[in-house]
Amino acid sequence: MNTAMPVPCSFSAIQGKNPALAKKVKEQHYFLTVEDCEALEKIDRHTQVLVRCGGGRFTCAVQSVKHFIHIINEHRKEVYNDDIMKGGDYVRDVSLPM
Repeated sequence: MNTAMPVPCSFSAIQGKNPALAKKVKEQHYFLTVEDCEALEKIDRHTQVLVRCGGGRFTCAVQSVKHFIHIINEHRKEVYNDDIMKGGDYVRDVSLPM
């Protein structure tokens, strides 16, 4: 049984599969928009991205970005009434770790 994890997509693989996306992301200094994440997910949903928050950072598969952003935002809304000044976290940006 092969239990090897899939190898995350490299930037050169993105260039080969979607040159326009690679050019756009490079011009954005590897920061990703929601649309970029959706396009990247079509290339390889296991591609690791860096999510920076106000209180820390983590990596996750591009397929999970929307889910984690939703969790962070909902927690802030429920606990802190959506007031960042009272506490809670927020997502600053998403990028390709280079």
